[in-house]
Amino acid sequence: MAAHDWSFPRSEQLPTYAFVASDAVKARVRASGADIIDLGLGNPDQPTPSVIVDKLHEAARVGANHRYHPGRGLLELRKAICEWYAHRYQVSFDPERDAMVTMGAKDGMTGLCLAILGAGDHVLAPDPCYPIHRGAPFIAGAEVHSYPVEAPDAARAVADALQQGRQEGRPIKLVIANYPHNPTGRVISREELRALVEVVRDSGAMLLHDLAYADLDFAHRYAPSIFDCGLPKEEVQRFGVEVFSMSKSYHMPGWRVAYTVGSPHMVSALAHLKTYTDYGSFIPLQHAAAWALRNGEAIVDGVRELYLRRAQALVAGLRNVGWDVTEPSGTMFVWARLPQVYRKLDSFAATARLIEDAHVAVSPGSGFGPGGEGYVRFALIEDPPRIEEACRRIGQALASAAAGSVSSVPPRSENVATSS
Repeated sequence: MAAHDWSFPRSEQLPTYAFVASDAVKARVRASGADIIDLGLGNPDQPTPSVIVDKLHEAARVGANHRYHPGRGLLELRKAICEWYAHRYQVSFDPERDAMVTMGAKDGMTGLCLAILGAGDHVLAPDPCYPIHRGAPFIAGAEVHSYPVEAPDAARAVADALQQGRQEGRPIKLVIANYPHNPTGRVISREELRALVEVVRDSGAMLLHDLAYADLDFAHRYAPSIFDCGLPKEEVQRFGVEVFSMSKSYHMPGWRVAYTVGSPHMVSALAHLKTYTDYGSFIPLQHAAAWALRNGEAIVDGVRELYLRRAQALVAGLRNVGWDVTEPSGTMFVWARLPQVYRKLDSFAATARLIEDAHVAVSPGSGFGPGGEGYVRFALIEDPPRIEEACRRIGQALASAAAGSVSSVPPRSENVATSS
């Protein structure tokens, strides 16, 4: 009997990640022998500091650390997480009740959405956004709505979207926020964050705040936390959680160590779901992560300076070749409106042009949601000399495009999302 032609609705309805969609263009150009400067994927280029790797090796030599460790993650790491919050934000959490270790931030956010959402629920996410902020609730079966993250008043933008949901009979169950923001680099003040948190509280919704770039707010050493926004921590903890990842701040992207902190009810739901799905990250990784959280301030200071220096170099280089871009306030990205000569192209077509004509890869803004159309995102994963070379190439490509007056619009790439 022939196999039934089954459909895979959840997988089929998810958009293609944009960096995958542009892989074919990069592969074709590389096949010609070209050297592509790839500033598309936000994949830190620096190795994990050797002192953290040494702690991994030390823990890996202990046989007991090779066994299953089900539950909320290594207790020692959960204690370090709570100490991290106490040191930075002067708030106290219970490592047994309020904290959960996950295999990266995407794992934590997806697991949480699967645990607390279902068909018929409505979620509010920023637009543009890091794709998992829309993808996780969608995978969980919820309907996702958006608010403009670049609106000057973040709390008002969220309040308006919440009100629209109530008026249309679709009350929002979960609001997702992300500051410093990927992809735009926008940061938020403590006072602005408090206003946003108050709006969510008053609506009766839950709140998920992605604090992955906590150390990459270029105006302040520590980006504000929802638990230190001016409201009592216990009040916010009744309806909110926050996610932090070790990937960017400590150059540990491949380690897949992150954590979720806050509402015991929400954290418990995530922990319960994950008893069915995995046994967590390799325990030696967690021992090393705990050491990093307690001892890695100098490492993080260096990482912050690295990305600030690269952002300044890229912005200066692009401006020098006639691409007027805004310097980011945070994160490891530069969010750039398409230059005038590419304005007749959509963002995916402009990305393809940069790969083909400048041999520089970026991420198309449309991959981050409808609000990203007309933009591209540069990841700051090369040092200034390589950044300067990328800008030189881009300048030549823009000059050639201007001379040839780009007028044709290649087919638009539909249903595309991007990655880190």
